[in-house]
Amino acid sequence: MKITRDELLIAAFKLFMSVNYEKVSFAELGKMLGMSKAGIFKYYKNKQELFIAVVDKFWFSTQNPRNKFTETNGTFAEFIDEYVRGVQRTVDILGNLIGVDGDKVAQEKFSYHAQYFHFLFQMPQYDPDAKEKLRNLVASDYAYWRAAIQHAIDTGELRKGMDVEEAVVMFRQVYMGLSFEMSFFGGLDTGRLAKHLRAVYFLLKR
Repeated sequence: MKITRDELLIAAFKLFMSVNYEKVSFAELGKMLGMSKAGIFKYYKNKQELFIAVVDKFWFSTQNPRNKFTETNGTFAEFIDEYVRGVQRTVDILGNLIGVDGDKVAQEKFSYHAQYFHFLFQMPQYDPDAKEKLRNLVASDYAYWRAAIQHAIDTGELRKGMDVEEAVVMFRQVYMGLSFEMSFFGGLDTGRLAKHLRAVYFLLKR
């Protein structure tokens, strides 16, 4: 049976999420897919090259801010709502990738949401460019928030005189903090995320 590159990457993603990098083997991956180690070598010459491809596809591509933001001249309240919808789309993409194995993964010590963070923490160890890629991703994310907040100040939706950079951090850390904390308890609840982001929004309107 011929396995496509995407099928290989999805299987590798699930494996890297569930066990440490050191424990992943081409033999185990081949067993999951019903293919030989030689078949995997046709796509990737070693485990690190495969890991980096998985990181690029299922972290940097999936978490790209363009998937969560829509540039608009609407209100900042609308911007927040669109952001939450974008976060939910990302959660759905990852959940669908887990697919029929989702229940099996959830029965482990932690949910796949926590395993996704586990996957993230391995990146700087085995992808030599991970820190730079993360830095660029975070900078892009900050830029979207910064532009939206500045626009809201200019239009009078948010109060003038506030520190834009501090406001950006407040909104981003609500998302980052909830994402990490709730990953241990079934995963991010975007309804709760929306509630907390709006709470910060109303504080900055006063």
